[in-house]
Amino acid sequence: MQVSRKRIHGAATATHDYTKELVGASCSAGDCAAVCRRLAREIDDEFSAATRAGTPVACAAGCDFCCHLRVSVFEHEAVALVHHLRTCLAPDAAAAAGRRIAENAARIDAMTVAQHYAARMPCALLVDGRCCAYEVRPSACAAHHSLSRARCEHAFQHPERHGTPENSRPASLELQTLGDALIAATQSALADNGRATTRNELHQCLRDLLERRDASDSPSTIRGDSLCPAPST
Repeated sequence: MQVSRKRIHGAATATHDYTKELVGASCSAGDCAAVCRRLAREIDDEFSAATRAGTPVACAAGCDFCCHLRVSVFEHEAVALVHHLRTCLAPDAAAAAGRRIAENAARIDAMTVAQHYAARMPCALLVDGRCCAYEVRPSACAAHHSLSRARCEHAFQHPERHGTPENSRPASLELQTLGDALIAATQSALADNGRATTRNELHQCLRDLLERRDASDSPSTIRGDSLCPAPST
């Protein structure tokens, strides 16, 4: 399957414009979730089209090797995940996810980046082999794919070889280019709005957000109606 430059450019432009419109100087957690949901759906639709056209995308429900990798997220992606936990999960499930997030973040605090990669730590959002926040998963997760489950399993079983050709992941150049373009478009929109464009470790970001909301006396903040802070000046 060939994903044309025109198609990639159009998707990136639409992602930029939508992100810039919603994640502005003032935005709600729902806005953050909508941006993440749209990007994930855009990539999912392209993956489905590629599979129908014969590209052997190996990713499937229950295949969770990549859910043990280090993931970095934009601020609005962390906000979207917290919003999803608090509005879409049952209270006990959300509380359990919060505990796993805190536990993982504490472990990561004591690790170097290399040690984290080698730990093959399961994501706190992984429940029975599936992401409990799949609809609003970060762009890094949505864009990640493989053409070989066996290669992913091999990399998972040999973390000491992370970053070497032996642990390389076969991927579709067109799908990878599309994912990279959408992430770059997101970053550009954030920069246009004066938002932070850096990405930070998933669990540490979620832990910090959850602690900030738990310490707040504002019911609307705890409810997740307005979790996204204004950009720093």
